[in-house]
Order: sequence, then structure tokens, then C-alpha cells
Amino acid sequence: MTDEDLHSFANLHEDSTSDGQTELYIYICFLIFVRTRSTEYLGRAIQRTEGWIAVTGLDHPDGGRRFQILDMMSARIYQLTNIPEEPLPVQIGERSVSQSLSPASISEEADRLIQNYQRTGSMDDLNRAVEVGDMAVNAIPQGHSDRARYLNNLGHLLGTRFNQMGSMDDLNRAIKVIDIAVNATPQDHSNQATYLKNLGKWLGRRFERTGSIDDLNRAVNFANIAVNSTPPDHPARAGRLDNLGLWLGRRSDRTGSIDDLNRAVEVGDMVVNSTPQDHPYRASRLSNLASSLSMRLGRTGSIDDLNRAVEVGDMAVNAIPQGHSDRASYLYNLGIHLWARYQQTRVIDDIRRAIKVADIAVNTTPQDHPNRASRLNNLGLWLGLQFERTGSMDDLNRAIEVIDMALNTIPQDHPKRASSLNGLGYWLSRRFYRTKSMEDLNLTLSCFKEGWACHASPPSVRISLAQHAANILASQRMWEGASDFLQGAVKLLPIISPRLLDNSDKQHILKEFAGLASMAAAISLAAGKDEYNALELLELGRCVIAGLLLEMRTDISDLRGQHPRLAAEFESLRNELDSPSSRTPLLGNTAPSREIQVDRRPEVDQKFNKVIAKIRDQFGFRNFLLPPTSDELMAAADQGPIIIINVSSYRCDAFLIKKNRITVLPLPDLKEKELKTKVSQQSVGSAQTLQWLWDVAAGPVLDALGYQCPPPDNKNLPRVWWITTGVLSHFPIHAAGYHAKGSTKTVLDRVMSSYSSSIKALVYGRRYSVRRATESTPKQALLVAMQKTPSLLGGSALPFATKEVEMLACLCPSLQLKPVIPLKRREEVLAHLRTCKIFHFAGHGRSDPQDPSRSYLLLDDWNKSPLTVGDLRDSNIQESSPFLGYLSACSTSVNKVDSLVDEGIHLASAFQLAGFRHVIGTLWEVSDSYCVDVARVVYETIRDEGMTDMAVCRGLHRAVKALRDVAIGSTREARDAGDLELSDEELCNDSCETTLQSPLCWAPYIHFGV
Repeated sequence: MTDEDLHSFANLHEDSTSDGQTELYIYICFLIFVRTRSTEYLGRAIQRTEGWIAVTGLDHPDGGRRFQILDMMSARIYQLTNIPEEPLPVQIGERSVSQSLSPASISEEADRLIQNYQRTGSMDDLNRAVEVGDMAVNAIPQGHSDRARYLNNLGHLLGTRFNQMGSMDDLNRAIKVIDIAVNATPQDHSNQATYLKNLGKWLGRRFERTGSIDDLNRAVNFANIAVNSTPPDHPARAGRLDNLGLWLGRRSDRTGSIDDLNRAVEVGDMVVNSTPQDHPYRASRLSNLASSLSMRLGRTGSIDDLNRAVEVGDMAVNAIPQGHSDRASYLYNLGIHLWARYQQTRVIDDIRRAIKVADIAVNTTPQDHPNRASRLNNLGLWLGLQFERTGSMDDLNRAIEVIDMALNTIPQDHPKRASSLNGLGYWLSRRFYRTKSMEDLNLTLSCFKEGWACHASPPSVRISLAQHAANILASQRMWEGASDFLQGAVKLLPIISPRLLDNSDKQHILKEFAGLASMAAAISLAAGKDEYNALELLELGRCVIAGLLLEMRTDISDLRGQHPRLAAEFESLRNELDSPSSRTPLLGNTAPSREIQVDRRPEVDQKFNKVIAKIRDQFGFRNFLLPPTSDELMAAADQGPIIIINVSSYRCDAFLIKKNRITVLPLPDLKEKELKTKVSQQSVGSAQTLQWLWDVAAGPVLDALGYQCPPPDNKNLPRVWWITTGVLSHFPIHAAGYHAKGSTKTVLDRVMSSYSSSIKALVYGRRYSVRRATESTPKQALLVAMQKTPSLLGGSALPFATKEVEMLACLCPSLQLKPVIPLKRREEVLAHLRTCKIFHFAGHGRSDPQDPSRSYLLLDDWNKSPLTVGDLRDSNIQESSPFLGYLSACSTSVNKVDSLVDEGIHLASAFQLAGFRHVIGTLWEVSDSYCVDVARVVYETIRDEGMTDMAVCRGLHRAVKALRDVAIGSTREARDAGDLELSDEELCNDSCETTLQSPLCWAPYIHFGV
């Protein structure tokens, strides 16, 4: 039908009176408008519809549908003119339309109001939209198929008003009504994904306001489900992906999860690539991607990510017009990326530009805007950084002024308040160092104290505040107050590294608080608190990752016997948490079930904690998975004293745990600064260092324990366990002393030494070994010799490695073991570890200087698939009770990352966590040829004394002492019992870089075990 035909048809029916012909006339006029954009015909259609409604009356059964038609056409007038319509209700006759309008027409009125608000920013329109949205919900009956849609729309309006006004009542109600919409909608309904996405959005916003990690986990989960239920070609998929990426990034920022962050970047890329250049949300999506890239720098150190973040952030700013209400947000985000790049490159132009864009963002942000405080806070931070480069007191003073302005607008219960207080306190302290004003110092302390009391803020921020406050108090010798802050901070460490996080994420978080536990223990003693209080802090704040794994893998035989249901629930949940999480790229619909399964970990962790609480309520299980009590500590020393040497910048002490008491021995001559100097000079194993170590630590400790000389028969030496903290962990305290003919001022001549990473690890190992002592175990010796390592250059051949393994293979029958020689590949070795009694590796080991969990043993496929600490730590082979892991390789018991030294992350500890009762490793490079004889003496001792705990310790002690005796005697006649069988060539021409006389050749061997 042509336009001319339509006009004729309209004129023909203009005076029609029947309902059918009237409705036909209205639609013909509207069709003419659609084709020709003639407002005359649109006006005719509206006028006839109004008359049609007036003639039939308000109570007509079809009245609601007719109002919908009128509203739809009136909306076209609004869109054409951009002039706000008169708000509903419209008066017809003597009654208000609002009393009988259909819910659909009321909802459309709300839509028009929100559109007008988006165009003009008028809060009147937004408030009216909320009122009208409420009318729509109230006008529709319970159980109506459209009720969920109106609830969702109302939730969106309430959430939008929260964004502008910050009212928690609006936000809570938004979540409540959308939650009702979700629960009222079938899972397979086409709108369910929209409702879930919106519910996730406002839960995420509530997390930002309250800090509730539960809200954030729910936001991620709902966003995930929304994406996974949306087809790849659906027009709404990009928006739902964008929402998911936003909350993944927020969760990574809160928990430290690199997996979440990688997914956020992946999702952000997908969203931007599928968003057209002229799309109204392109700027927002670019800005979200830039934020994820910028955050990832902190984990990967990739400057490429950072450069791209700045580039994409610039694109976001350029994609939005001047004067747009969101432009301030994108400018502020760009400033964050510029600041992050400045932190890496120190290019001052970046911090200057960050300040410039932040200034614009702040000046264009309304005074009552919820995000104004954040923008002021970061502007203050960047001004402070500029002060550190320029020394300008104007910059510093303005930084303090701006952050103070931010604090004045942040509610007391806001999760970001502590961060602002931390920043203000820091810059006040910097001004104090310049001016020496006690007022500034007192204000600094006040900021740190107030920030610590912000319980809604992230625990990591509160820990930093507690450390800062404690440092100030300690500098004033106010020990008790300092101790209270540090004690509270240490108790938060397990909270910031929960079980649900991957171990690599826990490492990243804990690096920020290196030395906290040692500082807390030292100041606890200075405050006059008892020995156990200080020990408890060390146990709680050190080896956090290992402690969580030990808890997960604890033996629950007693629980299973008395409370089988609780034990079964505990086992089910811990197995789910203990399995390494792996998340796959989110591409299309390839992995919805896997994505949802991964996001169950927060829920599983919460359930696991509740089960632990239930177990502790049972009689006899009050201390289940808690740190050892003082009685348990003393019981752990039944087989010999446990010596914990705590090192801090405030004081150094030795905790001496014996079977009947715990005492503290101050070590005033042991200084953290001197230890660090010796590490930097690479002299930890020199003869001079071993003598110094005897004088300041080992000698006083052994004297206090009553070990003032060797036993009369020079046999049956007592056994001790060493636990070292901080930088002392790099030193061979078992080798401390004056090693010369006739000298007894050595640890080797007075005691036999073993090591443990913590008391918890020692107690756990003993409990488990007692449980499994009578159970059948595999009788295999897994032997790996890497005489040549592929792709390893520069003197990598180990000619004695094969000889070492052949020696052990010959001893296997007398040890009642069957030797097994696997393929020298990662998967093969890991598989055989599950069925071996002894694992012996002779080859190369590498300690990673950046990430200790990536330290590895070099097998044939080490280049592509190295056998890492992480692989071993994630293995759980304790059920087969492997007895000894012997790592005859370099640096298998050392962690070169100082900020993680108290986590004890190295190859030896990884084998222990995997389930080995004993591990022999090394602190530095070892001699290929000497390794053969050291290993032979160890295994011959086990052969002669049986596979006992004492035999392993005694075997290594005999081997090291014999090698030491050869060294100090400088002749073969000094071998005592003939333990060693070194040839003249081996004595004179060894691969060790130094001579046998140097402790470097005999001191690095170390035993971890029960």
C-alpha cells in the first residue's frame, strides 16, 4: 500500500464510531507517521486515542491496553521534541489516570522519566521515575508474569538513585526487589539473565560501599551465570561480559587472585572487540579494560600491560564528549594508570599528567557525588608523590589538605575510609620528618589508630595501619600499646590469605607483610607478655600457606571414630578446596559449568569454616586446627629441645622449648642488620661467619640448654630442632662454631641438628607418622640421576650423579627396597612419587629469585615442564607415607625471596607438605663428588639402624661431621671411622668452587624432619 493509499484510507475512516474502525484509524495514522514522519498524523492518532478512552470510560475491560497505545504514541512526541512531557497522571474527565493506568503504561512513563534524567541530569526526573516505578509494581497482581520485569526496573531506578545520592536504603531496596524478581523467574526464562546481571551489579556496588566480600562473591557468581546463559551472538552478551569483568577485577583487587584478574582482562578484551566505535557504552567498556590491565601490572610486572592501560584509558576519555557526566570518571581512571606507570618508570611527566587529569575530574564532580572522596584521595596521593620528586612543600601541604577534604566526606563506616586515613597519616609523617612538628606526629598516630578501628575496611589496609601505629609507639618505647596493635594485625593474616585462594595469590598478599610476626613477637616480649603469647604470634603469622595446607591435610582418625558425619563433611569440603583450581578462558559457551564450579570456592570455604566451628564444639575437639597449646609445645620437645630463634630489628631472642618448660633467652649480640650485611656480601657460609654465629646465637643457646661440651664417649649426641626466622633462615646454624682441631665450640660436636619450618609442621608430622607407623607402605626407592641435563649450558654435567644413584641401587636390597628408575620427565616422576618409600634425586636444582614456588628440579623436560615447588606442594601423597626425600642438588632448602622467607617456600618444604616424613636438602651449591659419600653414609646408617626418624638425622650428622673432619684435618687420616671414601683426586680436584677446607663444601647439607 502506497503512502497515498494510506492517506485515503485514513480520510475514509476519520469519522468512524465503532471500536474496530476507531482502532484501525489510529493505527493507520500512526503508520503514516512512521513512514513520513508527519507529526500531523501522529497528533491525529493521539487525539483519537484520547477520545476513544474518554468515550468508553475508565472501567472498560480494554482500558489498560488503550492506555498503553496512548503512552506509546505520546513517547514518540517526546522523542521527537526532546521536550519533557507533562508527567502522569493525565486528567481525563474528573478522575486521575494514575488510578487506573495499566502497569505497562506506568512503567513506560518511568522509562521516559529515566531517559529524561539521563539527558538532563535532573534529580526531579529520577525521583519521579522511582515513584512511578513503585506505582507500576503496586499496580500489578502477585504472580503476574510481568511482575518480575517491573521489580527489576524498579531496582534499576533505585540503584541509579543510589549512584547519585549514596543512600544505602535505596541500594538495599534495589537488591531486595531484583532478588525477588530473580526468584520469581524460571531459570530458562529469557529475562532471567538480565535480572541476574542487574542483581550482580548492585551487589557489587554494595560491596564497594560496605566491603562485604560475600556481596562481591555473589556479584561475580550472578554475573558469571548471566554470561554463561547468554548465546554468543546475543546483543546483550557484551554488556553482561563487561559486568562480569568489572566484578572479577574488584575481587582480584580485594583478594589478590591473579586468576580473577587474568579473566577480567580476557573478558574486557572480548567486550571491547565486540563493541562498535559509535556504541554509547564503548567509553565505559574501554575504561574497565584499562583498569584491569593496570591492576595486572602489580602481579606480572608487565610494562606492556601498563602502556596499554594508559593507551586504552586515553581512548575511553576521547570516546566521551566534553560535559558528559561520566567524563570525570574516565579522567580519574586514566590518572590511576598514569600513576601506576610512574611507579614503574619514574617518568615525572606521568605523575604531572595524572595530577592534571585528577584535578579536572575533581573540579567536574559534584560536591555530593559518592565518588568525589576517592578522586580527592588519589589526587592527594599523586601530589605527595610529586613532592617526593621535587621537594616542594606546596605539593606536600596541598596533598594533606586534599586528603583531609576527602576524609570529611567519607562516612565513618565506609570501607575506603581506612585507606584515606593511611594516606593522610603517611604524608603527615613525611611533613613531620621535614618540620619536626610534634603536632604532625600526633596527628599521624591518630590517623593510624582511627584507620585500624575501621572494621569495614579491607584487612590488608588495617594491617598496614597497625604496623605504622606500632612503629611510632615502639619508637617512643610504648611497648604495650605497640604490642596490642601488632597482635591484632597478626590475627588478620589468615583472613587475608584464605584457603579459597591459590597459593600463588596467598604469596602475593603475604609478601606485603614480611617480618610482621617476628616484630609482633619481639615487641610482645618487650611489653612484658609471657613466652607463649610471643610464640603463638610466631606460629600464627609465619608459614601461613603451609599451615593452611597442614590443616587441610590433617589426620582426622579420632574425629572419624567419634563423629563420622562431621568427619565426612569435613573431608568432602577440604577435598574440594585442596584440589588446585584451574580456570579456563571464557570463550563462547565452552565452559559454563566449569566457570560456575570455580566460583563455588568462596561458598565452600565458608561452609568449611562452619564445619570447623561445629567440630570445635564437640567434646575433646576444642583446639581442632588451632595453634599448639603450651602443653602441646612442650610435648613436642619430648624427643629433644626445640629452638626458635626470632630475629627482628627491635631485638633477637631464642625460645627454648623443653619437655617441662618454655624459656626465652635474649640474644643481644645478634643483630638483624649484621645478618643482612652478611647475606648481601654472600658470606653466610664462611668460616668467619660460622664463628660469629656461634658467638652471638648458637653458643649461648647450647650453653643455656646444658650442652656445654660433647658427651664423654663422643657418641649418643642429643638431638635438637632449629626453627629460624627472617634473614637467619639463610644461615647454616647447625654448622656454627670454631672448626679447628681439638675445638668443641661447634654445634656439630655437641648436638645433632634437624630443622622445621614451624612447630605446627613438627607436631603435625609426628602425629601423622604415629598414625601411619604400623600401616603398610610402598617398598620402592624412586631413583633419578641427571648426569646430563638437556639445554643446560656452562659446566652443567654431573659425572658423579650416576655413581650416586648406582650406589643407592646396590644398597636397596639391604634396605628391603625395590629400586625404580623412571623416565626423567615431570609427569612420570610425579606419578611414581605416590608409590615410593624413598625418593632420591641427584641433579640440578634451581631456586627462583622472584617466586619461590617456581623453584624446581631439572629433569629432561625442565625447559617446558619443570617439576616445581608448586607442583609438589599441591600434591597430596601422605596416605602412602613416603619416608625420605633426598634432594642431592643445589639450593633445595633455600628461599631467595626475602619478603617470603618466613613462608619457608622451597623444594625441601614442598616435599614435606606433599607427605614425606623426612627431607634432606641443601642451602647452596654442593659438590658433585662429595654428594656420593654423604648419601652413602646416610643410607648405610638407615640400613644399620632401620628406617627410623633418628637414623636419618644421625646418618646426615655422621656424613657432614666426617666431611668436616677431613676438612679441618686436611689429610685423609682425619676421617675418623672411615666414613668417607674420597679419592686423592676428589680431595684435590673437586667441582666445588672452593677447597674442601672451606665450610662451603660441607655445611650446606640440611635435614628437615620429625
